[in-house]
Amino acid sequence: MKTTTILVPIDFTPVAKNTADYVIGLSKQLKTKIIFVHAYTVAYPSSTPIGMGTMAAPVSGTHESQKKLNKQKLREYLESFPDLTSIDYKSQVGFGATVDVICQTAKDENANLIVMGTKGADSSIEEFFIGTVSEKVSRNAPCSVWVVPESVKFTSIRYLGLALDEDSLENDVDLDLLVNLLESFTANLHLVQITNKNEMPLNANAVRAYYKNFLGQKEFHFNTFQNEDPEKGIDKFLSQKPIDVLVLLFREHKFFERLFEKGLRRKLVFGSSIPILILK
Repeated sequence: MKTTTILVPIDFTPVAKNTADYVIGLSKQLKTKIIFVHAYTVAYPSSTPIGMGTMAAPVSGTHESQKKLNKQKLREYLESFPDLTSIDYKSQVGFGATVDVICQTAKDENANLIVMGTKGADSSIEEFFIGTVSEKVSRNAPCSVWVVPESVKFTSIRYLGLALDEDSLENDVDLDLLVNLLESFTANLHLVQITNKNEMPLNANAVRAYYKNFLGQKEFHFNTFQNEDPEKGIDKFLSQKPIDVLVLLFREHKFFERLFEKGLRRKLVFGSSIPILILK
């Protein structure tokens, strides 16, 4: 199996520190490479009209000096994690909007996975109209995204839960990372489908045959829950099964669906109490 390269955004907040600790534990088990990245912007002239900041030129010399300062700050920050001395990692900084820097760096570095923390939005209005960086990255990233709630510490992964929908047997999502996790942690896999009264549950035999192609002889369980609210259905599943990481298969939502009817991925990224892995 190919080596996994993990990209970890760093903004020097407590959430980022917890995420770095989490990734270090994860990397030791998976034997991954890690790329830490920090996005920064520069000061613009005080005379720049409001709303025109992205069109103005930076103050002379500011860009290079800020790049140097941010590189140094990130390097010193990472030196505070002694366990990194035994891990293959590098760091870099990028100029621009945070989401753009993260996604472009992941593409340039051929990252297989982005791991980042989240603390959710500060209010329902912010959640609806703006969203968190983690949710935006999960939508735009060129690779899978692992979202770690701020209160979660890394422990050995014993149980993975994979949420399925009616299209889960007809998609091009890369399952290599899931297989790697199951092998590296000798973890158990629980498959679950949440249906409403208008949806047909997946055929259990078809599900077992499909995933056996990827998982070989590994054992896994498949359950179906009926609930009109997918989020409540997932909550019921999590209350009955000891899941350490919930895995979702990425679905791209149309603009108006994303704006007016938040998808399950978006809801879970904001409110989950366990890590969410969004496979792409």
